[in-house]
Amino acid sequence: MHRSLPHADEVSPLVVDGSAEGGTSRLRTDGFMVVDGALDAAHVERLRAAFGVQSEATEHVPLKDEALAKHPAIIDAARIVFEGASWNVRDMHGRNPLPGFGQQGLHADWKPRMPGEPFFVMTAIWMLDDFTLENGATRVVPGSHVITTPIPKALAQPLARHPREVVVTGRAGSVLIFNGHLWHSGRKNESRGPRRCVQMIAQRA
Repeated sequence: MHRSLPHADEVSPLVVDGSAEGGTSRLRTDGFMVVDGALDAAHVERLRAAFGVQSEATEHVPLKDEALAKHPAIIDAARIVFEGASWNVRDMHGRNPLPGFGQQGLHADWKPRMPGEPFFVMTAIWMLDDFTLENGATRVVPGSHVITTPIPKALAQPLARHPREVVVTGRAGSVLIFNGHLWHSGRKNESRGPRRCVQMIAQRA
């Protein structure tokens, strides 16, 4: 008997508290890690100042901060994802899904690899607000970074749920770093406040 995939509002999601998670070993095995308190409060406030122009939908703002690109957590993670190869930051911008917005379908940040090919991208999401279940914290599918086939179309629909997905929460100032081949997406902001972050993509040179 055919069974349709569960929708995002049909099953209680499994939540991973980023404040209690971390470590490069998790980056290797599950494809993601969280560094709690990577930025101090003053740095977070400076980055928040770039937001506030837009009042609905998802706010995108140009933003550059060399300190983020050179952060020790990024350097350590890149050494693992790129296996010592050289890399550079391809993109950095601010993103803020406002209340009622932000739901995405599962996706990766690079096309599927051929078997045996190295990893090409790494993504970092610097949390400028607390990332919570209510405001649409990022969901990931642990271990999916090693899959070399495309995401099934049914799972790429915004409301589809993967049976193994988890939602990664964390405090403002934390950074979620993941292998860019990991299946992931933003979720709908069901709160009354913002979910500001800096998104950064590093690419193998």
